[in-house]
Amino acid sequence: MPNAPHLIERAAARLAASGAVPGQLSPAPPVPGTIPGGDISPETLGAGPLGATAFASPHTAPARPMIAVALLEKAGLMTDEVGRSRISEELWLVQRQILRTAFTAAGSIPASAELAGAYPNLLMVTSAKPGEGKSFTALNLAASIARQGDHPVLLIDTDVKERSLSHTLGLAEAPGLLDCAANGTLDPVRLDYPTEVGGLSVLPIGQGHHTRGSDLLASRHVGRLLNGMARRQPERLVILDGAPCLATSDPAALAPLMGQILFVVEAERTQRGHVEAALDLIQDCPAITLVLNKMQQVGGNAFGAYAPYYTS
Repeated sequence: MPNAPHLIERAAARLAASGAVPGQLSPAPPVPGTIPGGDISPETLGAGPLGATAFASPHTAPARPMIAVALLEKAGLMTDEVGRSRISEELWLVQRQILRTAFTAAGSIPASAELAGAYPNLLMVTSAKPGEGKSFTALNLAASIARQGDHPVLLIDTDVKERSLSHTLGLAEAPGLLDCAANGTLDPVRLDYPTEVGGLSVLPIGQGHHTRGSDLLASRHVGRLLNGMARRQPERLVILDGAPCLATSDPAALAPLMGQILFVVEAERTQRGHVEAALDLIQDCPAITLVLNKMQQVGGNAFGAYAPYYTS
């Protein structure tokens, strides 16, 4: 029998069948299911928030300094004053599919996730190479879902680069995820930061990334920490801002733990071979969604930008 077409080949076929034209922003197909793409701005940060209640009740966590909206905007957050803009509409389409995959109608993660070991409310946002817009996507997706009010969001920085979200928010020296991985006595609930966006909190990557970042991210303890966060607060969405797949092995190490991956592809720039190589590294995740970013509009369509399509 002939070999099954690669995911990128199926994505290209769906794109052609949809009638999309070059320069038009459109999402490629996820595995399984689909998420429409969005017009994502160039990457300006590397972010990752952790919810205010990782292993304990919100009432047991000590007060942390609140991150101002102005600082989040410096990191790339769009303001909620733009109304029904093209980007906000596209983000809404993306988040609708993510939430449908992450939660049941009752608003909690499926019981089957306990056995599968990959909780669908654990989502990593990544890309093949730096600069494709994955951090912008992670931050604005997290804020958009939190503003909706149905599910709190914990955004976790897992990108060890120097210009990550932790650095942008002034938390480069703050303890975070990697410190919890290195020291089993630390409780993540005491290390996250609430934000002025209601329902959104941020967990820095931590001081440990200076020396042992990649080793710690690949450790079993990080897996236990992430699974614990997803299990103990099942109504919350945990979003990881991951490193680019072809820049470090970290996304490949985290992929088996994720219930979903949102893979950002920069249109007209990222080569097909890079996308295929990156997808091969994260194929252990049960649900991968591709979003084409920075496609220019040609012709009129939904939201004055593009007509989203879904595949299965």
